Amino acid sequence: MPSVYETITEILTTKFAVPAQAIAEDTALEDVLTDSLDVVEFGVVVGEHYNVLISDEELETVTTIADVAALMGSKVAA
Repeated sequence: MPSVYETITEILTTKFAVPAQAIAEDTALEDVLTDSLDVVEFGVVVGEHYNVLISDEELETVTTIADVAALMGSKVAA
C-alpha cells in the first residue's frame, strides 16, 4: 500500500501533469499548481481518494506537499 506522500505524488503527476522531478516533500503547492482553483481541485481529488472532506480553511493552512501528507495522515487515522 502506497504511503500518503506517494499517493499525493501520484495524484499530482497523473491528474495535474506535474513532473515527478518537481515534487519533493518541501515543495510548495503554489510552485506546482498553477492557481488557486487548481489547489481547490487538488484538495477535492485527494479528499475523494481518501473519502474525507478537506475544508477550505484546512487547505489554506497547508503550504507544502509534506503539510498535505500530514493533514491527510491525521484525517485518515481519525
